[in-house]
Amino acid sequence: MELIVTEKDNAARRIADILSDGTADADRVNGVNVYGWGGKRVIGLSGHVVGVDFPPEYDDWRDVEPHELIRAPIDTEPTQEAIVAALRRLSRDADRVVIATDYDREGELIGKEAFDIVRGVDESVPIERARFSSITEREVTEAFNNTGELDFDLAAAGEARQTVDLVWGAALTRFLSLSAGQLGEDFISVGRVQGPTLKLLVDREREIEAFDPDDYWELFADLTKEAGAGFEAQYFYLDDDGTEARRIWEEAAAENANEALADAESAAVEEVNRRTRTDEPPAPFNTTQFIRAASSLGYSAQRAMSIAEDLYTAGYMTYPRTDNTVYPDDLDPEELLKSFSETFFGDSVEELLEQDEITPTEGDEETTDHPPIHPTGEMPTDLDDDEWEVYELVVRRFFATCAPAATWEHLRVVAGV
Repeated sequence: MELIVTEKDNAARRIADILSDGTADADRVNGVNVYGWGGKRVIGLSGHVVGVDFPPEYDDWRDVEPHELIRAPIDTEPTQEAIVAALRRLSRDADRVVIATDYDREGELIGKEAFDIVRGVDESVPIERARFSSITEREVTEAFNNTGELDFDLAAAGEARQTVDLVWGAALTRFLSLSAGQLGEDFISVGRVQGPTLKLLVDREREIEAFDPDDYWELFADLTKEAGAGFEAQYFYLDDDGTEARRIWEEAAAENANEALADAESAAVEEVNRRTRTDEPPAPFNTTQFIRAASSLGYSAQRAMSIAEDLYTAGYMTYPRTDNTVYPDDLDPEELLKSFSETFFGDSVEELLEQDEITPTEGDEETTDHPPIHPTGEMPTDLDDDEWEVYELVVRRFFATCAPAATWEHLRVVAGV
C-alpha cells in the first residue's frame, strides 16, 4: 500500500481527488479521515502533530531559575494523538510513503515529524517527498511523478525556530513574571515575535501621544463654467518663499479669505496647464504585498492568510507564503489569461490579450521555491463573499502585472478673483 501524508485534511481530500480521477473513497482510521483508491491511501495531518516542551521537572516556576531553561533538555511529544495513532497504524501496511506537506520550512518540519513517526514503525520503508506550489491537476501529477527526498537541513531550520521560540518565550516569560510578582493567570507573556511587535506598538503610541497638533484651514469653492458644468476648486496663495500653499494657519486670515471669495461673483481663468504621468504596473504579489493589499479591503493579516490558504488548498491560487516577485519561466501569462476568457473576468482579459506582446512585470525579490502569488486558472463556483473578494484581488493583481503602463492626464486651471 502507498501512503501519502499531507499537511491538512482538506489538502488530503483534494490530492486524493486529483490522483484518483475522482474515485477515492473516504474512510476513518482511529477517528481520522483517510482517502483511498487502488492501493493508495491519503491522510491529512493538522499542521504540527508533535510539539516541544521541557521535561516535567522544569514545570515549577519558583524552583527553576529562568536561565536554567536555556540549556535544559527538550522533549518531543504528540499533540494530536489520534492523528499520530492513525499514521502509525497506516504505516504498518505501507510499502511506500510520500510526504506531500506544504513546500516551505514549516511544511518540511511537519514532513520530518511524519517521517520520524513512520520510521518508528518501519525503519526500511521508502519515504519520498512530493513538492508543488499549487494544488492543481498539472502540478500535483507532476510532483508525484518526480518525487525527491526530504530536505533535512530545511527541516532542521524549522526545528531551530521551534526551539528558539520555546526557550526564548519560556525563559523571558518566567523572568519577567517572577520579577513583577505576576504569576498564575496574571503572568507576563513574552515571545520572539511578541516582544519586538509590542515594542513597535509602544513606540508608535508614544509618537502619537507626543504629537502636538496645530489647527489650520483649507478653502474650497463650488464653481460653474459658462457652459453650465460644475467643479470644485481649492484656494491657494503664495507664501513668503513664493511657494504655493493651501493651508492657512491663522483663523482670522482664513475668515478674511473666505469672505473675499464668497463676495466674488466670478473668477477669471489665468492659467491652463496639462501634463501627463505614467504609472508602471505593479510587481507580482509576494506574501507581504498581498497582506498589505488585503488590509486595504479590511482584512487582518491572519484572516487574509487563512482565506488564501483555503484558496490554495482548493486549487484556485498558488501557495500564499512566498518572498518571490518574479514569475517563473514556465509560466505562460497568455495561456493563463485565456483560461479566464469565458468567465466573469472576460472583458478585462480581452483588453489584455489585445496587446502585441504580454510581458509581466518583475519585482526585486526572486527565489526558486515558490512563484509569486497568482491564480491557477481554475474558476471557483463555491466561494463565500470574503473568499471571492480575496480571490478577485489575486486575479486582478495578476491581470495588472500583465497590463501596459497607465497614462494619466492632469489638467490644472488657475482662476483669479
